[in-house]
Amino acid sequence: MNPNGPTAADRSAVEAFLYHEAALLDAGALDDWVELFTDDGVYWVPARTGAPDPARHVSIVYDDKPRLLVRVARLQSGKEYAQEPPSRTCRQVSNVAVLSTGEGDVDVEASAVLVVYETRPNTTTQTIPARATWRLARTDDGFRVRRKQVMLLELGRYYENLTFLL
Repeated sequence: MNPNGPTAADRSAVEAFLYHEAALLDAGALDDWVELFTDDGVYWVPARTGAPDPARHVSIVYDDKPRLLVRVARLQSGKEYAQEPPSRTCRQVSNVAVLSTGEGDVDVEASAVLVVYETRPNTTTQTIPARATWRLARTDDGFRVRRKQVMLLELGRYYENLTFLL
């Protein structure tokens, strides 16, 4: 780990990756998005604050890469009633913090504020605020997501439809 903390280059590279991920989701490029995950990658949306272990606590979503591939295929099939027509989204990723830069094979950890605006025909736009954390693996092709956790700020709120990807 860098004893002086993350460098501007570390932060810039991580931000660029997170912005790219958000752009893929907003564009509906779900095949490209899921390929950002490592083979052991996990996408997790906990159902309660402070749930340290998704295997022991209820989750809104807890998908490994094979389950993500199935989710993406279902969303793209046109047979996912809750996503016909698909949601249109616009994401804001801000307050990016590089928590650890890792060295060599050690993962990079980052966090950010994530706000997702989601709309569908004949519905009011949902605003979904969250804090997200990523564990990013360094590969020859750049960063890959080993773990993405999205902690919704309003867990007690009723959400109209959370069948799209956050």
